[in-house]
This record gives sequence, C-alpha cells and structure tokens, in this order.
Amino acid sequence: MGNPKKIAAWAVLGLGALAAAGPAQAIDQIVVTAQKRAEALSEVPLAVTALSGEEADRLGLDSTLGLAGHVPGVAIGQNSGEGDFPFISIRGVTMRDFADTNESPSAVYLDEFYKANLMGLDSQIFDVERIEVLRGPQGTLYGRNATGGVVKYVTRKPGEAFEGHASASVGEYGRVKLEGAAGGPLAPGLAGRLSILHHRHDGYTRNIYPGADDGNALDVTAVRGQLAYRPSADLKVSLLVQNYLNDNDAGNMFSHRVVGVDPVTGLAVPAASALATDSFGYRDPTPGDARDTNSNRDIYLDVKQLTAVGTVEWTLGEIALTSVTGYEKTSKDALFDSDSSPNPRGTETHPDGVEFAEELRLAGRLGTVDWLAGIYYFNYDISGYQRRQTSAAGPRPPVFFGLQTESWAAFASLDVPITDRWSFSGGLRYTADDKDYALFNSDFGVVFNKSTAGEAATRSDDNLSFDARLAYRPAPGHLVYAGIARGFKGGTFNVGFTPISADAIPVEPERLTSYEVGLKSAFFDERLRLDLSGFRYDYADSQAFQFDGRTLSATTFNRDAEIWGAELEASAAPAEGLDLRLVGAWLDATLKDVELPGPSFLGGIVVDRRMPLAPRWSWTGLVRYAFPLSWGGSIALQGDVAYKSEQYFDAFNSPSHREDAYAVGNARVSWLSPDKKLELAVWAENIWDTEYRTYAFDLSFLGLATDVWGKPRWVGATATYRFGG
Repeated sequence: MGNPKKIAAWAVLGLGALAAAGPAQAIDQIVVTAQKRAEALSEVPLAVTALSGEEADRLGLDSTLGLAGHVPGVAIGQNSGEGDFPFISIRGVTMRDFADTNESPSAVYLDEFYKANLMGLDSQIFDVERIEVLRGPQGTLYGRNATGGVVKYVTRKPGEAFEGHASASVGEYGRVKLEGAAGGPLAPGLAGRLSILHHRHDGYTRNIYPGADDGNALDVTAVRGQLAYRPSADLKVSLLVQNYLNDNDAGNMFSHRVVGVDPVTGLAVPAASALATDSFGYRDPTPGDARDTNSNRDIYLDVKQLTAVGTVEWTLGEIALTSVTGYEKTSKDALFDSDSSPNPRGTETHPDGVEFAEELRLAGRLGTVDWLAGIYYFNYDISGYQRRQTSAAGPRPPVFFGLQTESWAAFASLDVPITDRWSFSGGLRYTADDKDYALFNSDFGVVFNKSTAGEAATRSDDNLSFDARLAYRPAPGHLVYAGIARGFKGGTFNVGFTPISADAIPVEPERLTSYEVGLKSAFFDERLRLDLSGFRYDYADSQAFQFDGRTLSATTFNRDAEIWGAELEASAAPAEGLDLRLVGAWLDATLKDVELPGPSFLGGIVVDRRMPLAPRWSWTGLVRYAFPLSWGGSIALQGDVAYKSEQYFDAFNSPSHREDAYAVGNARVSWLSPDKKLELAVWAENIWDTEYRTYAFDLSFLGLATDVWGKPRWVGATATYRFGG
C-alpha cells in the first residue's frame, strides 16, 4: 500500500490544490452538542468527528462496527460476530474482556443517555440525525467511564412539519433491510415520531459441518417512538422509548485455527504444518476459505433491550434547566462453539441487566462567560450465569455472577473569553463509585462475596476528573487549541470459568491523563477544511486483558501504558458536486511490564508490548461525485478505501494473533429524482473480498485459536423514498 506518511502528505496537498483550482460551494458545517450546547463543529476545541445521518446512510453504516473505517484513531473488534457487543478502541484505549459485567471505556450514548450494558453497543443504526465521536478522555461532561472517548448517536426528533422516509435494501446472503420513519405534529404543542427497522441476513461464515447453519447471521427488529410536548416557549418535555430484539439462530460463529506454542516465550505461533492438529486431534479443514468453520453446535444469540429516556428542558430567565432520566433493561441468551470444531467444547452466557440514570444540570451565561453545573446518579445491576461444555457429557455446572454499581457525580464547566482571540475552557467532575460483587463458581465450589471475602468483594472508588483548554483564533475560520484532561473508569471484577487467586478477582480503577494540541482551519472560501490533533497519554492502571493459560481463565489486570498519536481529517469541495475526504491516524501505544507466559506456562520475562487493537497507521480516503442528468435527476458515484496497518489482538503480541496490514474498499452508485424524494442505489462492500480478522481469541494451551472474520464481498441495492418536509 506504500508508505502511509507519504500517502497522507500527498493526499492533503492534492486536496488543497484541487480546492484552490475550481469554483465550488463551501463545505456544509455540522452543528454538534459535544459540549452539551449547540456549536458549529469547527468552533469546538476538541477532537470530534461528526457524520450526518445522510452520510451514515451513504457509507452503509449499519451498526457501531462500521465507524472504524471512517473515524481517525478508531478500531473496533467483534466479540463473537454479528449482533454481540463490540470492543471499541479509541486511540488504543479499549476493554477487551468479554465478561458481560464490564463497561466500555468508550462511553456510548443514545442522545444524552449513557448505555452501560455492553450488549447494547453494537445495536443497529437507524433514523439518526448525526453521529458524534469525541476522541480522548471526556471525564467532565461525559464522566461515566469515558477514558477513551464518547460515541454519541443523536436520533432524529419530532419536527413541526410532517416528514419521514421509507427504505428497502436487498442483497447477497438473503439480506433484507426495511427501515421507515414518520414524524410531525399530533396536536397543538405536541409532536411525535415513529421509527422502525427490520434487518436480517443469512450467515456469511460458511459452516462445512453437514446440515448445519452458516454463521454470523442477523435477525434484528427495532421500534423507536418519540413524543415532544411544548406547552410554552420556555418548556419542552420529550420521551423516547425504544425496543430492540435480536433473535439470531445462526450467529456468532468463530473459525478454528491450529496454533503452536513457542517453547521460549510461551506465545502462540502459527502451526508448523498444515497437517498439525490441536490438543484434541482436530485438524483445520482443507482446502477451503480461512473464514470457513466446522461447527456442530446449535448456536444462538437472543438479545432483548428496552430503553426509555425522558428529557425536560425548562428555561428560567437566563438559566436553562435540563433533566435527563433514563432506564434500560437488557437480557441476553447466547451459546457459542468455543473451539469451532465438531468437538464438544462450547460456552454459554445468560446475563440480565437493569440500568437507571438521572442527570440534572443548569446552564447559563454570566456576562460573557458560559457556565454549566450538574449532578448525575447512576444505578446498574447485572447478574446471571455462564457455563462451558468440555466433553460429550453435557454442560458443566454454571458460574453465577452479580455486580451492583451505584455512582454519584457532581460536575461543572466554564467557557471564558479572555480576549477577542483567546478563550479558556475548564471543567471538574467528582465521582463516587460503589460496587458490590458476588461470584459463585458451582463447577469448582468457589464462593467470592462479602460474606467470604469481606471488603475485597466491594469497591468504593472516587476520583476528581478535570479538563482545561486554551483556544486561540488567529483569524476567522482558524482555531488552535491546547489542553490537558483526565478521565476515570471505575474498578471491576473478574468472572472467568475457572478459579483464580482471590486477590486477582478485584481490578483497580484506571486513570488517563491526556495532553493534546489541535488545529482546525478552513481555506479557499471554506472549500477545504483541515483538522489536525496530536496527543500524549499517561495511562495509569489501564484495565488490560489476557486469557491466562496457567489458570485457564480470562482475566483483566492493571498495567500502566503510554500512548502517543496524531490524527488528520481533511475535506475538500474542489468543484460543483465533487466531495473528497481523507482521515488518518498514527498511533504508538505501549502497554508496560507485561509478563509473557514463558515455557510450560511457568512464567516468563516482563516486557513492554504494543496495545491490542491499536494499528500504528490507519487512513480512509473517500471520493463522491454527483452530477445532473439531462433527462432528470442526478447520479452520484462514491468510493472509499480504508487501510489499517499491522495490529495485535492480544496483550502478549503473540505472532499468531498479529493481523497483517489490509485495505477494504467500498463503492456506491445512486440516482436521485428531480424532486429529491426518490433515491435508488446499488452498492458493494469489500469489493476486493479482502480476508481480514476483526479479532482472535488465544486458546493456545489447547493448541488452537478462534478467529472472528470481517465481512466478505457483499453486493446489494437500496431504494429510499422521502416524503413531507
């Protein structure tokens, strides 16, 4: 693919030359609420990427997984395939432990509601106004565990005029996607909106086991209803209710791969021969696609999630009062083939989670100073059981778990103009996090709770997060900023299928301090926009993760880390109808003092390692050209290529869990009717049918690994009709 540094440099120079060369309209500005008030994206002194709902549709962003190709510094691994929770990595900060009790360090919000349950983070994207991704710790305004950053989905709201859309997509693998939304006034002062999605497709991981279903299917139905009541100009009351169902009987399937173990380091390495077998005598099926599997298990994934969010916005003179009350109930029943072979090994999990959250804040202006202050309450209870099967005798006794979290926070922020060019932004947030944990491993007779472990089964963590930024505007359209910020993620506990030492079950909180500089500029009458950012992270007690071959347990453990990085976003409109975009990132993420397994799992040397899901280079280039037709309407041609350099999927940096550099290309051709109501499109995802993994699990102590593969080439068509407005 060439040198990524040279590619990015020449691309930026090319965008600038094109923008300067010809007449075109200025690039549209997106208004965001990254700082909990409406601002033009170019005026926000933060590293923020914003995609409109129309852009998301054109890019084919069906779920959170798709963001990795279009946001700098973001990589996303799949836990086990379509519809399960994702491992979101923003600038190398991620939670890779697949225990359902965890929360992500990259906080995901639906409007202003924080979604704690991992099972809801890969939900389908539909009827959104925009997507905002805030990179870097957001410990003050978005304090809940946002050490990595924030992904915020802003839904389309009920409007004052009746409008909506209906779309239908069909494609390979039996894909059918139906989406519809309609909203508008219902009565004086009352508006509503209804959004519906049904998305299904057959499995795209071929299962060669006779008579078995293919893997990584999807079957999602979601309904969202919203009401907005405005009894007066000063008061608005909103309600959002969303019901999400994923009933998938053939999903979440891995591919089996035989691996060896290096006798010196203890690391997983590629098998010495194509004829090698795992510890059970099973050999990878050949010949065939590496993405094939050979699973005899009746795999399923059933997720139900009900979300309700009530918002009150009340203007009291010069002060705005906002209350956001949220509730979410989630249940999951899942069975996986944990070795992806006809052998009987399997795992299942059955968690249930209930969340309640309340944020109450005041905002106003005192002279020229914008201020905001509030309190936040969070209560989250998740419990359930998981179990494994290691022989034909059937499932082993279950491991029961329960984690109760209660958190309080108080926060405040200021935006202070110093001169007509200089300004200061600062914020503080105090958080008190209390957790009670209970574990009963009935397979091994281990009980870990307050009665057996005392204070070790509880956590009381508190933290003062802060954010301080200076911004300088040398001329209209140009912004330079520098700042320091600290984020905090509360401690947690290990679950596992097998016992570990009692002192390894609690996990300490992590604390990340960021030092960042950035530049946002517009050139050539705003036909070229350029955003640059550079940062350094001091990451204390990061919650790293590894499958431990000595205890046969998946464990989270604390290690310090250091991360350096730089990011680029460039957009150009050099000619009428022509839009160009380039995003890129360089990342040097180091996890410190990692103990390698060593020979025979007796312990090895301690070394620094590259953090997982942190490719050193990543970039995406997009070209879109729309032009009118003489017989009516317009045609748009769009293509994009996303590149990621070598990355690892484990904290050890095992050779067998290194993914080489790869590039994925997508293309789309669409026709828009003269009245801009009807749009017909054909598209192709992964047009080169690139084989690439999004994640891998290390089971080298059993002589195998299980891989999660990205989607193959996929061709389809979409028809969309927009009405009203």
